[in-house]
Amino acid sequence: MAQTFDLRSWIRSQPHKGYEVKLEDYDRFELATDYATATISFYNMAPDPEIVELNIEETATGDAKFFLHFHPVDREHSIQLFGEMVQTLLSIQSHQQTEILLCCTAGMTTSFFAQKLNQVAEAMGLDWVFSAVSVTEAYEHGHNKAAILIAPQIGYQAERVQQVMGNIPVLQIPTATFAAYDAAGCLEWVRHELDSRAKEAAGQANTEASQCTGADGRILVIAAHAASGKATIHHRVYDHGSIVAEGRVIKCRLTLADITDVIDTRLCSCRSGGCIDAVGVALPGAVRNGYVHLKKTREVDLTDGTDGFVMGSYLSERYDVPIFLCNNANAAALGWREAHPEYSDVTFYSQATGWAMGGQGHVVGGRLVEGASGNAGEIRLIVNRFSVSNPLHYNAFDPADVLEVVGQVLAMDCATFDPEVIALRCDLLPNMEEVADELSKYVDREQQPKLVHVCDYDEHILVGMLARCRHELDHK
Repeated sequence: MAQTFDLRSWIRSQPHKGYEVKLEDYDRFELATDYATATISFYNMAPDPEIVELNIEETATGDAKFFLHFHPVDREHSIQLFGEMVQTLLSIQSHQQTEILLCCTAGMTTSFFAQKLNQVAEAMGLDWVFSAVSVTEAYEHGHNKAAILIAPQIGYQAERVQQVMGNIPVLQIPTATFAAYDAAGCLEWVRHELDSRAKEAAGQANTEASQCTGADGRILVIAAHAASGKATIHHRVYDHGSIVAEGRVIKCRLTLADITDVIDTRLCSCRSGGCIDAVGVALPGAVRNGYVHLKKTREVDLTDGTDGFVMGSYLSERYDVPIFLCNNANAAALGWREAHPEYSDVTFYSQATGWAMGGQGHVVGGRLVEGASGNAGEIRLIVNRFSVSNPLHYNAFDPADVLEVVGQVLAMDCATFDPEVIALRCDLLPNMEEVADELSKYVDREQQPKLVHVCDYDEHILVGMLARCRHELDHK
């Protein structure tokens, strides 16, 4: 595979619209705005084509907003990725203010306070912006905010909101501060609380790491999924069950080229440390016999643009290593069960925030159930038939609406698979007692499976995909 496109020269020929070239040499470019820096790095991998790394880091937070590797072989593909990177770089400008959300019962009293806070913040030279909503809207509008402030009259809901919002600080405004509309005092209090929480969180890690040992060979596993305008591809190389390399791609859209870029660059970079014996790819959609049945959307396109595209055959022809595909919820079910072998019958239910429908994986009698067409666990086929309280106003960001649908899906699981345990990945529903109460509308408490809340979706997918590859290799 010879390099056919000179990406360096093409980048130099481009007009600098909205950014400045901060650094330019043969193997590195830096494109900067006031809010973020994009880095384009070239790595020599001779005799293979070089690898290009595109990375965007937000100036204020240091967070990675875009990150991937690829071979600059195809001109159109290289230009497309560069364009996506520049688009992401420029879009960060509109999100740089520290946004803080205020919540009360209906959002009216906090709206007045938010206006005053904005006035005082501007006078003090703080780049903070306050907005107000009702507490029921916090779950939809609170994501990506620096903090959520709860009015004292609904302080009893602060714990629930914090459970759902995860790492986003949820703070109850002191009663005296709110009653006096003391904007300056509130700003100082918020700044102190955020600083204290940042120091407390530094160096802490909270993952649900699972281990899978005893796998033979060197295996590349990939977990791909997209939700709420963000695509993530988490990949990992295992050598006899031990992690030897890991990486992540962050983009706005998940495409077939993103998957092949990860495989290309990882196969190339791993040659010096040992060949890859197999590749496992976990994807959204119904997966069976190499087909990935998933409609093309704004967030996902896993086709090559032709009818009847078979991803498994395409990847097998492209690479001289065994390729195994699996639905990502199925892989997560395998991974969760790998970490909990005491259970024989397991259902893994993934309900991403903001998505009306989730997906499931089922392990029955220790074996994954995929079905004749790969549709086992594709609850999108049935959810629209459910009876819900507000069918015209279903809000995938509202815990109450999501709970109603989840309860009915779990009842269906009990009626069809009757699992010992259901592992639920749903940020909006962290309280399993509440889920059990909803399920009790359909299934008596004493007959319900054990309910377990899951945080680290990717970890279970990767471990499950490793187990799937190991099984396939053993039975080839």
